[in-house]
Amino acid sequence: MHRQTLAVLIPVMMMFFTGLIAFSATRLGRAVAKRIEGGGSADLEARIAQLEAEQDRLARELAEAQERLDFTERALAREKQRAHLPGI
Repeated sequence: MHRQTLAVLIPVMMMFFTGLIAFSATRLGRAVAKRIEGGGSADLEARIAQLEAEQDRLARELAEAQERLDFTERALAREKQRAHLPGI
């Protein structure tokens, strides 16, 4: 490599690594490091399982509500038909 290239590259790399070290000392840096390490995965797995169970429960409740709505709509449609039929 040319001396001029190294003269520019060395300070740039020093600034980069200094910034990286400073970033790792912040809360965000520690959170990123923890995420990379995989720390807290047991807590996340438990939370995901809880959210999946809640989503399943809500899906069942929604399906039940939709069935009730369909039944009510059919009952109302039958009443309308009876009202329009002569002699009933």
